[in-house]
Amino acid sequence: MNMPRFLLIVLTLLPLLASAQSKDEELAAQYYMNGEFEKAAVLYEQLWNKNPSSTYIYTNYLNTFLAMKNFDGAEQMIRAQEKRFPNEATYHVDRAWVIQQGGNSEKAKKLAGEIARNIKNGDDALNAAFALGRRMFNEEAEQALILGRKKENDPFLFAGDLAKLYAAMGKKKEMVDEGVLHVQAHPNNLESMEYLFQDNLKNEEEWELLVKKLRVNLQKNVEDPASNELLMWTLVQKKDFDAAFIQFRAMDKRNNLGGKRLMELAQLAQNNGDFENAVKSYDYVVSLGERGPFFFQAKYGLIEVRYTRIVKFHRYTPQDLLAAEQEFKVFIRDFSPYIETDEAQRQLAHLSMFYLDKPDTAIQILKRIAENPRARKNFRGEVKLELGDAYLMMGDVWEAELIYSQVDKDFKEDILGQEAKFRMARLFYFKGEFERSNAYLEVLKTATTQLISNNAIDLSLLILDNTGMDTTEEPMKLYADAELLIYRNKIKEGMALLSEIEHRYPDHSLQDEILYARAKAALRSNNADTAIYFLDQLLSKYAFDILADNALFMKAQLYEFQKNDPQKAMELYEQLLLKYPASLYVVEARKRYRFLRGDKLDEGENNQIMFDRFMN
Repeated sequence: MNMPRFLLIVLTLLPLLASAQSKDEELAAQYYMNGEFEKAAVLYEQLWNKNPSSTYIYTNYLNTFLAMKNFDGAEQMIRAQEKRFPNEATYHVDRAWVIQQGGNSEKAKKLAGEIARNIKNGDDALNAAFALGRRMFNEEAEQALILGRKKENDPFLFAGDLAKLYAAMGKKKEMVDEGVLHVQAHPNNLESMEYLFQDNLKNEEEWELLVKKLRVNLQKNVEDPASNELLMWTLVQKKDFDAAFIQFRAMDKRNNLGGKRLMELAQLAQNNGDFENAVKSYDYVVSLGERGPFFFQAKYGLIEVRYTRIVKFHRYTPQDLLAAEQEFKVFIRDFSPYIETDEAQRQLAHLSMFYLDKPDTAIQILKRIAENPRARKNFRGEVKLELGDAYLMMGDVWEAELIYSQVDKDFKEDILGQEAKFRMARLFYFKGEFERSNAYLEVLKTATTQLISNNAIDLSLLILDNTGMDTTEEPMKLYADAELLIYRNKIKEGMALLSEIEHRYPDHSLQDEILYARAKAALRSNNADTAIYFLDQLLSKYAFDILADNALFMKAQLYEFQKNDPQKAMELYEQLLLKYPASLYVVEARKRYRFLRGDKLDEGENNQIMFDRFMN
């Protein structure tokens, strides 16, 4: 037979042979899945003899032996594999593991130790350690890596691998030592080590191991960039912003960054509710002078801290509100001639509308911004929505409706259009036009943003749950009037109307809603304890009604933000996740729980706060 013809025959048969082997593999796998291990073993033996280098076939063949508890057969097969591939640590380790599975742990440990000691270089060490670790011979994997490090005479070698191994072994101090060593040698891997520490350091004592290690390093070399960066991150994780301020300032000075690191710290402290250190950080940047690269941002940061403390965290006194108003006015006066201050003006309008009881002032400010031709279109749309809110606060529902409908028309395919639709639905609800409100809400239930969708579902459930049991909608209309009064900061009038509904309709399904509305009214009055009292009443009496998860979420938010009790907030978020797994608030509750636990959140995850559907 000539060579070309022979090659042609071979090439023709190859696909057929491959197809036959593929079918045998499928049949063997089917036998295994059905528990017919002896039949599977016969096929896998044939496949293994034809293709011993296939990891897939080898692994399945080995698992078949183990499923039959044929440990001698498994060991015999592995020995044959070791002869074929004497330099592959995987097979040596698998033999030790099979011996262990067969009940002879002492012999298995001895063999695993021999593998760890039979290291000639770094490559051997890494391969052996991987194989040993995969079969949970962690101590032997540690020995292999340390011996490999010595063989290569490199004190930094395998530090990252050892850190991960020590994490699996629960050796926290050793994990910290090797993790820091790895970051010193490979600064680009800082983030991966941060995740490792975050996942494995569980309490103050364990975090302190990392702080001490880093401080010892910096005593030896104050310029060590990796230790400096890691120490700054660690202090933030511990929420020790006093110590973090000292470290961030030192790094900023040392690298002549003009306040950049302090700007970062200020935002982190602000997000965590440490307003004192946020202000201190911004003040430091301001002290660097007007020519500094972050002077304006720091000046704005100072008033934003005021705003965040009031609006996001609900921690303020009447004096704080007046001080915030004055500081915003001074900032706008001083900087308007030189830079754009529309955002600051918008925030002042928000404070005027919802906290200072000056909706007329808010209207003047918002009109001026909305008419600014230099402002971005979307920004003007957002401002117009708030202008509609201001008219609603004034009691001018017709003007509010007109403005909302304009934004809806101008931003039909945009999230702003959905925001406008929700405000229209809310407006019709306040007016007692429940069918018109529901028409908007049905569209918004599938909104692209979770917040709008959740709010639409929430309001729709309120309407449907309380308008179908009576021939009259009078109780629901009175309740909507009460909510509008509370929204407009007419707290006494709103509370009085809620009491009237409770007295006139004692058996109506609105009883849980009345408690929830009272909690919101207390929050509007800046009285967290009273709000929690009403929420506890709701959770006690109506634990299985539709507002129970709302109440639990709102209570958790109050403890996190207003009462500054993160541990209690975590407990409440966890309760919500366990008791109400189908709640609309599950995603947000999990996010807040992770944040309080110290997990790294993706950019933007820490921004969305939802006290309830009508808080602004």
